[in-house]
Amino acid sequence: MRISTKGRYGLRVLVDIALHPDESVILRDIARRQSISEKYLWQVINPLKAAGFVHSLRGSKGGYMLAKDPAEITVLDVVTALEGPVSIVECLSGEDACGLQVECATRDVWRKVEDGIKEIMRGITLADLVRKQRESQSRSVLSYVI
Repeated sequence: MRISTKGRYGLRVLVDIALHPDESVILRDIARRQSISEKYLWQVINPLKAAGFVHSLRGSKGGYMLAKDPAEITVLDVVTALEGPVSIVECLSGEDACGLQVECATRDVWRKVEDGIKEIMRGITLADLVRKQRESQSRSVLSYVI
């Protein structure tokens, strides 16, 4: 399994929007802050909107805002919305994916690995990432106090 730029950028977009909870955020500003092409952001924001993570506002104060509480959005939710189901090997993706699944000794190994990945991704929320981002930003601010 490999998370594409769409999945990685989608998570960064949501963190960026969540860092501005009291205002709508325009894609041009997200693109600048995240060093992502504004054109590419359109391919990311539409599935996030379809999944119900963000909503758009029109007009002079238009832009994007979170549609859910950041504590209710997990990394797994975002990756699944942008990448599809998380599956590390083909044989776990369905009942008919492999004719050897009944007697295959390695299938349980891949299932445990996949379950572990999903558990970790399910255990990290957008609120956790926002908190971490704020902490790293506060550490990077130079202090000239003597």
